[in-house]
Amino acid sequence: MKKILLLVTCLFAAAVGNAAPVYADDYAAQKQLIMNGNATCQAFRIHPYWFATAAHCVDMCVFDRKCNIKILLVEGNAEGEVNVSAPVDRRDMFVPQEYRTVDAKQRVSTHKFWDVALIRFEDPQYQYEFADGRNATAEEFDEALKQFPELKEQWRGVVRPKIPTLYTYGGEELMQLKQNLIVPRWNEGGELKVYSNPETVLYFGEKKSLWGADGFGVREGNSGGAVMLEDGGIIGIATAKMDNQLPTEVRAAFPKFGRAYEFFIFNGFAPKTTLKFIEQTMSGFGDRPRTQKLKRVKPITPAEL
Repeated sequence: MKKILLLVTCLFAAAVGNAAPVYADDYAAQKQLIMNGNATCQAFRIHPYWFATAAHCVDMCVFDRKCNIKILLVEGNAEGEVNVSAPVDRRDMFVPQEYRTVDAKQRVSTHKFWDVALIRFEDPQYQYEFADGRNATAEEFDEALKQFPELKEQWRGVVRPKIPTLYTYGGEELMQLKQNLIVPRWNEGGELKVYSNPETVLYFGEKKSLWGADGFGVREGNSGGAVMLEDGGIIGIATAKMDNQLPTEVRAAFPKFGRAYEFFIFNGFAPKTTLKFIEQTMSGFGDRPRTQKLKRVKPITPAEL
């Protein structure tokens, strides 16, 4: 297959969309990342001691300068409700070195294929804050748990998380996923927006580890969040989107994608890239992710699109 260069825009900034409060099903303990006081990206639990996110969400804090990053674990938006967050130390964030590697032949960064980062979460130091911004104590949070069932449900997901399966795939390129996706995003104020049912989900190849979907509606603010299958397993990490900016060669090869208003890209868990980084990093601490090989794919040709 002729190589396709994808020019993408990171899904970094938070966005406003139609949302409804959702607490009962915390979608694999997905949470917001707060950087320097602003909601930026998402992160999701893959192990009792680990969160995963996108490298482009945290790389400048790891490689370039110090940042104030925390995971917003419990979100309340009513008077008397208490938010809980956990600061993240720079030493507990891990980004692949390949994320900044430059391919000398193509003279382009290969980081899009390594857009994954890990956050160590073994001994979190919790911080408490009322929904109106005032500092709170652990005792005041305990009282809020008694008053607000939705806070209690979120806290249960923090202390007793349901650890999802990461579906791995490193097979042939141009394979179509046979199951619908679910992509959640927490908004400020404890609201969860859920996108589902893209028309087509296509795998671009083993080395790239990239998947793409058209007609999906995913917007900015999803970066680093989980891309899930209907059974709750996770197939990838939200990476980037394109608003009608596909290169000419992509439009020619995949006309339906070319006509789409939006093109959503996410990194899968491929043995030679993202999964390799996750397993090697976690194994250094004696930990392992829960993985399973993805079988629900089928060959596809551009003509079918």
